[in-house]
Amino acid sequence: MKKFNFDYDTENDDLFVYLEGKKSSGAIELGNFVLDFDKTGKLVAMQILNVSEVFAKILSKMIRPEKINKMEVEIVSIRNIDAVKFRVTGDAGVETANILIPHIKERSPVLMWRRRILNRQIFKV
Repeated sequence: MKKFNFDYDTENDDLFVYLEGKKSSGAIELGNFVLDFDKTGKLVAMQILNVSEVFAKILSKMIRPEKINKMEVEIVSIRNIDAVKFRVTGDAGVETANILIPHIKERSPVLMWRRRILNRQIFKV
């Protein structure tokens, strides 16, 4: 497992988990997760929105986000899905959880259509 850095935003209850020095080339939002990928398609960061609610559902012990001491993540690719294994260490101990993320190989048709329109300059200001 790799040790990921993390920052917790107490005002919005969001947890940002990231690899130091890695750059995102794009992101997708799946439910409460915003996933950032590098140009090779590897997960380099994620934001968990309303993390207290998410942790209450996926962790058997409630580890309060502001009490996290260490966050480790392992990503295992299985055909067209990544299994993301979390190991969270906090005051309540160590807890693990898994989430599955589908590989998204194609760009959004809506974004491709919008780009074509902008390239043709149909809408001029």
